[in-house]
Amino acid sequence: MTTPDRITEEAAAWFVRQSDETMDWPSFTAWLEADPRHREAFDDLCRIDANLDSLPKTAALPVAANDAAPAPRWRYWAGGGAIAAGLALVLAIQPPAGNGPVATAFQSSPGEVREVAMADGTRVTLAPASRLTIVGDDVRLTGAAYFNVPHRPARLLTVHAGDLAIRDIGTRFEVASFDESVAVGVAEGQVSVTAPGVARPVRLTAGHGLNAEGGTIRLTTLKTSSVASWRQGKLVFDDVPLALAIRDVSRYSGASITVDPSIGDQRFSGVIAIHDGGKAARDIAQILAVDARPVAGGIRLEPRRH
Repeated sequence: MTTPDRITEEAAAWFVRQSDETMDWPSFTAWLEADPRHREAFDDLCRIDANLDSLPKTAALPVAANDAAPAPRWRYWAGGGAIAAGLALVLAIQPPAGNGPVATAFQSSPGEVREVAMADGTRVTLAPASRLTIVGDDVRLTGAAYFNVPHRPARLLTVHAGDLAIRDIGTRFEVASFDESVAVGVAEGQVSVTAPGVARPVRLTAGHGLNAEGGTIRLTTLKTSSVASWRQGKLVFDDVPLALAIRDVSRYSGASITVDPSIGDQRFSGVIAIHDGGKAARDIAQILAVDARPVAGGIRLEPRRH
């Protein structure tokens, strides 16, 4: 498909403008969706820019025309198949370093929920055993948090969690980043999520989320009432491995709970209160017909002994 010069010029203008704080993202999205050639032209510029970034800084090395491009680090999956995400591009901004704004850090203890108010009016509910570092409009999260962001088109909040960056101009959403996995759930409005090696971000609207783990991004649907349900003292599980459910119960309740590997893959669904981690573990054990045995400092779920 041949791209007219006018469309190429418009794409170049949007490409340059995206780094500007006054970038009009809704108009950009409308422009992308107005004509398939718009997205093609913009994607071409993104590919050119990515190729330039990947070149060595000291010399330009020739690349054979038949060389295969490296596989992207992340892939999108919905159900069993890959999806092409036709979404508005939003570039992640890394937290400033050097002599930039001073970072402010907040830490919550196991079993403690903490409220944080940012200078721009954003309110953050920090989950137990989590850490939030704020530098201007950029946030680095380890653990989980629920964000309530006021709508300000000229000011975007960026949440960095693991390898992902979540950008938002005004909505309510949860981000959970533990070990090698990151999960995002949207209760209201929409957010844009970027990942290394992915040409376009994923745009998530209310009732949708994603889980990123092991190099794969899986899209999910969810009840908006279940987003950050730990704020109401409960966790909602829908057909998840027992080991994952117990990991979350242990983390959010502050109790020490472990699972025998032989039953770690057993599936679990249910709503569990987390004000008492020991009781939560025993409730799960009763539902799944396994044993909850006291061990040094906590509880361990094991296969039921007959």
